[in-house]
Amino acid sequence: MIAQNDTLKTSLDFMDQLALRVENANLFFAEKLKKNFSETGLKPEQYIRYLQMQYHLTKGVQDTFMAIASHSESRSYKKLRRFLINFAYEEEMHFKLAEKDLKNTGAGTGDIPFPVELWWAYQRQAVIEKPMERLGATVVLENVGNFAAPIIKDLLGSADFIHKRNTTFTQVHMHEELPHGDQILDALGAENFSEVHQAQLLSGAEKATWLYASTIYDWIINGELTLVY
Repeated sequence: MIAQNDTLKTSLDFMDQLALRVENANLFFAEKLKKNFSETGLKPEQYIRYLQMQYHLTKGVQDTFMAIASHSESRSYKKLRRFLINFAYEEEMHFKLAEKDLKNTGAGTGDIPFPVELWWAYQRQAVIEKPMERLGATVVLENVGNFAAPIIKDLLGSADFIHKRNTTFTQVHMHEELPHGDQILDALGAENFSEVHQAQLLSGAEKATWLYASTIYDWIINGELTLVY
């Protein structure tokens, strides 16, 4: 039988590992923005691609959180289930913010970008077979802009096509008034996950770093699928 102190130590060790994944994602993402935008600034077409990506990434996002909350593998995580239901309702209409910003930038929502299609193909399958991977990905998405926040603010502040009416999505997702990044970490830290689910959460965070902070943002920057040698 595992002693209570050993169980607590395992949980703390896991959260340290997850926090490290988030920190690495933040460092990578901040460096990517600094490398690609520090000299050229933000171009209108890049901002439009960013908003189109966010529109398609957030539309229907509540479905996966509801699916995890109702999944048999989350049955023992009762506090997490309640959090996910509330979180799903909070996130449900965020795609409309991106849609409004696109309209006020003179653009439409466009077709779903292939990297976002890839994201959703993975996430919807993960929810069925490895539900906690979806939450590991969420941890990265809700925290990945923390280190890059000053860079993002400078980019928006120096772009002459940026104004209050086309930045509502970004303003909300800077998480200064709605700290979803801290909330999801607190919700996960309040549960004692099995080793299987700990592994899923860590794997989801790693995969999300590659899919979101690298692959999707390469498309935003270049407007095409790129090959990196």
